[in-house]
Amino acid sequence: MAPLFLLGATGVGKSAVAMELARARGAAILCLDALQVYRGAEIGVGKPTAAERAEIPHGGLDLAEFGEAFDVARYVEHAATFLAEQAAAGRPVIVAGGTGLYFRALTRGLCEAPPTPVDLRDELATMSLEKLRARLEKVDAPMLARVETSNPRRLARAIAVKESTGRSLAAWQEETTAPVVRDFRAFWLQRSKTELDTRIEARVDAMLAAGWVEEVRGLMARHGLEAVERFPGIGYREIAQALKEEPANAGGRVSDSPVAPDLPSGKWSVVARDISVATRQYAKRQLTWFRREPTLVPVILSGAATVPPALISS
Repeated sequence: MAPLFLLGATGVGKSAVAMELARARGAAILCLDALQVYRGAEIGVGKPTAAERAEIPHGGLDLAEFGEAFDVARYVEHAATFLAEQAAAGRPVIVAGGTGLYFRALTRGLCEAPPTPVDLRDELATMSLEKLRARLEKVDAPMLARVETSNPRRLARAIAVKESTGRSLAAWQEETTAPVVRDFRAFWLQRSKTELDTRIEARVDAMLAAGWVEEVRGLMARHGLEAVERFPGIGYREIAQALKEEPANAGGRVSDSPVAPDLPSGKWSVVARDISVATRQYAKRQLTWFRREPTLVPVILSGAATVPPALISS
């Protein structure tokens, strides 16, 4: 049974469509998300709920500790195992998410560049986005046009490959292994820009109301402020920085904000706005990435997430 890929920008409604299709078909879901692989990051990365995971078998979740190095090779290895297990059980698989690199690795093959040396990885992990961009421009300028320059891990990986092997990551990517998935159907779910922007703002508000601030507070307590600020998930850094400035009596309510009782509501409004803006920008980058994928069939969504006719007969 060929996997069915449901791809799309953050906030478009991929997970809801995937759950509805999985229920109708008795399928499993493989999450295609580079942030949902981390344990401890739940609300802010839109991870399926415990109830959803109990109802439908899910893969691609909780594969690494928060802040641990995790690369596409590990994801592909996990995905291959998960797909084989579901095939043995006679269960179809829906692959849902928006991480373009994972989609490309699964369907086109995996780049076999060696892992980053630990000392270099630790050095790059301390650098800001601006310094990483400058360093990549110095050692391998053409890669700036190929890598997601807002993602510190992608920048660090490109730098590390060039500095440790003497070859550009682009050269390694041209020598790829056979793909795990050869036969598949892939759909790109999309909405109008206005509707997607509105959904993103509502999604951010819902995540905050669901306890995202407390999630970040707990991650800070367990892993430290630096680890949370380095985490590439949008919103984690913004919330952590706001919590860093919280008043001394943080245990009590200093605001009537339902989503962040420890923060002045004025400041929190700015934080929420910044997260929404950054999320919209990320959605735009996802659209740009997937426009280069020739195998995708566009499917227009509107209003409440339901399975569109194009997917019913797929």
